Amino acid sequence: MGVIRRISSLDPKQGLGMAARFGKQQEEKLLASNNGEGGGGGLVSGTPQGFEGNGMVRVSKDSEEFILLRHRFYSSIGSLVPHCSLVDLHRVLYSTPTRRTRWEAFHRSLEAVAQKHSGNANDKFAFAEASKDRIIQIVNDGFDVSGTPEDGGYFGLGLYVTPEPVAINSVMSSVVDRDGLRHVLLCRVILGRTEEVVRGSGQSQPGSVDFDSGVDDMKFPTRYVVWYPEVNSRVLPLYVLSIKVDFRSRGLRREPISRPTSPWISIRNLICVLSKCLPRSTMCQIKKAHCEFMERKFSRRQLVSHIRQVAGDKILLAAIRSFQAKRAAAASLGSRRRD
Repeated sequence: MGVIRRISSLDPKQGLGMAARFGKQQEEKLLASNNGEGGGGGLVSGTPQGFEGNGMVRVSKDSEEFILLRHRFYSSIGSLVPHCSLVDLHRVLYSTPTRRTRWEAFHRSLEAVAQKHSGNANDKFAFAEASKDRIIQIVNDGFDVSGTPEDGGYFGLGLYVTPEPVAINSVMSSVVDRDGLRHVLLCRVILGRTEEVVRGSGQSQPGSVDFDSGVDDMKFPTRYVVWYPEVNSRVLPLYVLSIKVDFRSRGLRREPISRPTSPWISIRNLICVLSKCLPRSTMCQIKKAHCEFMERKFSRRQLVSHIRQVAGDKILLAAIRSFQAKRAAAASLGSRRRD
């Protein structure tokens, strides 16, 4: 039971901080490798959302792909998870000649921007909101770059996409369909070197050849701005997330949180550490349980019990000790630098 006392509850703060970047390289490699061919055991047929047959295919809720994406999305919206449940997930396919051409153009741009910046294309995952019909049009024909952004172009003439840490902004800006769902596109975006765009400047291209894209704030961006001429070669839609937003729902009542008196580790940090030593199939079980905990479908005690059962106390204890040792070393280094 000593292990349980050292595991804290879910950090209520929103955003993707260091603690939430569990298995980041493994996850991003899987997401970025989407070639749109539509293969894999995680896909199912049917047309419950009207996306199938329009360049997308539904991903099974029991698949590792769905679990990974749901966990990633939930980690970005934090305490809002009980009110914003992921109902459906569709993968964008790039199997037709036209869509395949856009997929190839994106990867040529990825290589070119990386070469320009010493091997770092600065590609990120970001969200773009749109109505269901508009998403179908984007998937089949690309983004419309002929007009002014819907918010009036306050940050220039380009496509505005939302960084993962503030994914909730994209969700809440999306259109509610007749089924009460909101839809957002998870895209891979090539940013290259960014510059801060002055609000109201009417900028429509990079300020110099050194820059590739814009942001509304260099330290804490809430918008990435991809200039219109580059949009369809630097923004690649990968998935459509269909989300039910209901701020009346509360789910399981939260347990009173008591601050542990012994050394502890947050659930998110624990998952980050465990992802480095456990196989992906095991981590998917843990992430699935963590998602259900964030949805308040069961208690923290039940989550901890599940993690213990899946990972084993010996591995848990080793993970906690490893994390504490690294944190102590970092604190010691910081203290020496201040001195």
